[in-house]
Amino acid sequence: MTVDISQFIDIHVHILPGIDDGAKDLAASAALAEMYAKEGIRQIIATPHFIPGTAWAAGREKVVEKTAELQHHLDERNIALTVYPGMEIAYHKKVMDRLEKGLLQPLGRSNTYLLEPSFRDTSDDLLRCVKRVMDKGHGVILAHPERIPSFQETAETLVELVGKGLQVQLNIGSLLNKFGEASKRLAMQLIDADCVHYLASDAHSVKSRRPVGEKEWQILNTLLGEPLLTRICIKNPAALLKQ
Repeated sequence: MTVDISQFIDIHVHILPGIDDGAKDLAASAALAEMYAKEGIRQIIATPHFIPGTAWAAGREKVVEKTAELQHHLDERNIALTVYPGMEIAYHKKVMDRLEKGLLQPLGRSNTYLLEPSFRDTSDDLLRCVKRVMDKGHGVILAHPERIPSFQETAETLVELVGKGLQVQLNIGSLLNKFGEASKRLAMQLIDADCVHYLASDAHSVKSRRPVGEKEWQILNTLLGEPLLTRICIKNPAALLKQ
């Protein structure tokens, strides 16, 4: 059985205009939204980068404001896509402090945060931070850990934390071998270990790292099967948005 792509809820999208390395302006945001609408996809979460000390560090209020502006723009043009505010939070030592001060945007109205691991550093500090955040009662989704060298070398600690409540989001491109063999290998290892909760596009534009289309969706359906694809692309995201 083939899963209907129109039910897919993409929880990791860089669609807000001029705020990070995603859509550069409102026109680019609308073009990206139209790609989703063309596939029948109706709901996504905007997750601009939050990297302290860089130009990509718009705070929670700015993200909510930009999301509302984009939604108004799409509604005026009859582009049938609902965009929820979120944030891809780069790991840093003050994550917990900023979170408790209400400076970081969770995914939608949930109490769950999308945390991006460092591509350069070891995973030890990150995972200790994840545990502290979860101990405070917040949900944590780790963005694309399959792409991170430290996890590719050893995923044991990651798997252990999943057992304690950490959630994992894979990039669709990893399963399609767009980020190299090591990323795909770890992605499949995490799937086999039942350690994957979400599958998302991490889309940035209509040309580079595009939203998933019907052709790619069929490949995913064959690779993962209907029950798993439904769970990590439809049921889990829907439950997240209802929190």
